[in-house]
Amino acid sequence: MNIIETDIPDIDIKNLDQSKVNLAEKIIKNINPLFDDLNNEKIKEFQIKVNEYKRLQKNVLSNKTEIETLFEHYKRKQKVKKLLERIDKLVSLGIVNEGQLKQDTIVLLKIIDKMPIDKLNFHLKETMNIISKRFPSN
Repeated sequence: MNIIETDIPDIDIKNLDQSKVNLAEKIIKNINPLFDDLNNEKIKEFQIKVNEYKRLQKNVLSNKTEIETLFEHYKRKQKVKKLLERIDKLVSLGIVNEGQLKQDTIVLLKIIDKMPIDKLNFHLKETMNIISKRFPSN
């Protein structure tokens, strides 16, 4: 690169401080749009990331609620299965053939899917008590 010296001064020698300020302002005017563009680009990228994060967070929350519902459903089915196994044991041992217990078992089998969890727990305990009264474990 060749440097050509001319008689045109770049700065005003009479007011050196004002010339420095003017030169600095010209540099800032030329560089500032570059920084603005970069800043705007970064702001857009940040907004895209924030929106992506919010979308993923909603997705995680919806999946969480779905999993919790499925887990509650699974726990309920496990209790129903356990109750049915105990009723099967009562039937196979011939204990259900007694009068009122037979009627209670029939009603229980008809409404087992509609029962709340606390009723299922109650009937699980009752069937266990009936089995343990007939066959005490020593």
